Amino acid sequence: MVDPESFVRGAEAFSTELNQEHYLVGAGLKDSLEITPIYKRWIDLFEGEPFAQAKRWGFEPVEERYVLDFLATGYLHNQTRSFTERIVWEELAATVEWDTHPVPYRQLPGLIANEENAELRHALERVHLDAMVAFNPLREDRERRLQREARAFGFTDYVGLYDSLHAIELDQLVARMETFLKDTEEEYLAALQTYLGEMHILRDDARRCDLARIFRSSPFDAAFPEERLLATLHNALEDLGINLEEQRQIHLDVEPRPLKSPRAFCSPVQVPGDVRLVLKPMGGAQDYETLFHEAGHAEHFGNVDRTLPFAYRRLGDSALTETHAFLLEHLLHDPAWLHRHLGVEQPKSLLQLAGFHRLYFLRRYGAKLIYERELHRADDPTQLADLYDELLSGATGVEYGPESYLADVDDGFYAAEYIKAWIFEAQLRRYLLKEFDDEWFRNPKAGRFLIELWRDGQRHPVGQLAQFIGVEGLDAGPVTEDIRALLGAR
Repeated sequence: MVDPESFVRGAEAFSTELNQEHYLVGAGLKDSLEITPIYKRWIDLFEGEPFAQAKRWGFEPVEERYVLDFLATGYLHNQTRSFTERIVWEELAATVEWDTHPVPYRQLPGLIANEENAELRHALERVHLDAMVAFNPLREDRERRLQREARAFGFTDYVGLYDSLHAIELDQLVARMETFLKDTEEEYLAALQTYLGEMHILRDDARRCDLARIFRSSPFDAAFPEERLLATLHNALEDLGINLEEQRQIHLDVEPRPLKSPRAFCSPVQVPGDVRLVLKPMGGAQDYETLFHEAGHAEHFGNVDRTLPFAYRRLGDSALTETHAFLLEHLLHDPAWLHRHLGVEQPKSLLQLAGFHRLYFLRRYGAKLIYERELHRADDPTQLADLYDELLSGATGVEYGPESYLADVDDGFYAAEYIKAWIFEAQLRRYLLKEFDDEWFRNPKAGRFLIELWRDGQRHPVGQLAQFIGVEGLDAGPVTEDIRALLGAR
C-alpha cells in the first residue's frame, strides 16, 4: 500500500521525468519517445489499488479530484504507452516525397500554411493526409484500449470517467456549444466566404488547408518581423512589471529543428523551477500569437508558489492555465497594444481576421467536443471517421476529411478545457479592464494581480475564480461579444 507522503514524492519525480522526455522529443532533440522505462520505474503509483486508497488519504475535495485524475490518467497512459511510443517514433521517422526530395512528416503543416498556390497547397495537404492514415491503425488500437481500461475505475465508460474527474458537465457544455454553432453559423460563413473570395477559391472547392493559409495571415508579415519576436514578448511583460530575463526558471526554445513538433507547447519539467517553452517558428502574426500563448502557460507555471501541495502545483484544472495563455495571446488583438509594441496604425483588417480566427476555433472545438463524446462511447472507433468529417466540415465550412479522426483528439476531453478557457478569459479580461483601466497591460499593478493568481497554481478551478471576480459562473456572452466586436472592427 502506498502512503500519501510516498505517493507525493514518487508522483513529483515521475512527472519531472515524463515532462523532460516529452520536451526532448517535442523539441526535436530526440528521435524516439521512451516512456516505458519511466512508467516501469514508477509502476507502483498506478498499479494495485492507489485509486481507492487515495480517497482515504484526507485530501481536500478539489485536491482529491486532481489526484484521482492523475492516478487514472497515469494508469491509462501506462496501459497504452507502447502505442504512444510507436506513433511518435513512426511520425518522427516518416518522410514524404515532395518537389523531388524527401520532407520530414512533421514539417508538412508549416509547408502547407506557407504555400501560396492553392493547387500546390491542396496537393501537399493530400500528401500529408495520406501519410497520416498510415498511423491510424495504431491510434485505433490505442483508443480501444483506453475505453476498455477506463471501465476499471467503476465508471460506465471513458466519457463518465473524465466527465467526473474533470468536472466538465459534458452534456450541458455540448448543448451550449450546439447552440453556439447554430447562433454563429451565418456570420461565420459570411466571413469565410470573404476570405476565400480574396484567394479566388470557391467554397465548394475549399479545404482545411485553405483555412491554414488564411490564418497564416501572410499579408501582415511586415508588422510582425521575426527578428522582433522575442523582444516584443520581453517588452510586453516588462510593461506588467515582469522581467523575463530574471526568470531563470523559464527557458525559451525557438530554434527551428527538422524533428521539432509543429505544435507549440509548454513543458513544466519542474514547477516552478524548470519550465520550457517550445515554438517552431513559421513566420508572421501566428508566431507572435503562439509565443504569447505559450508564455502565458510558462508564466503561470513559473510563478507558482513552490510551497503549495503537489496537486495544486502540478495537477489541476487545465482550463485555468489555458485561460492565462489566451489572456497573453489576445494582447495581440488589442489596437492600443498593437500600436505601442509593433507600431500598427490601421489594425482593422488584422482585427477582423483575429475575430474570424477566434470564431473558427470556438466552432471547431465545439464540433470536436460533440464528436469526442460519441467517439469515446463507440464500440468500434473506425466507424466514427465519417462523423468526424461531417461535424468538422459543417462547423468550419470547408472539406475537412476523415483522415485525422483520431490524430485530432486530445486525451481527457481537453477540448472542453479550451472552451471553458476561452469563456473565462473574456470574463477575466473584463475584470482587468474594470480594475486597471483600458490599458491594463501596461500597468504593473495588473501584473502583480496576475502574479498572485499564478502563485495559487491550480488550487482554484475556473468556476471558483469566476465567482471570485464577481460573476456567477462561466458565461459565453462576453466571448461572443468580443468576437463580434473584432469582426466589426472599425
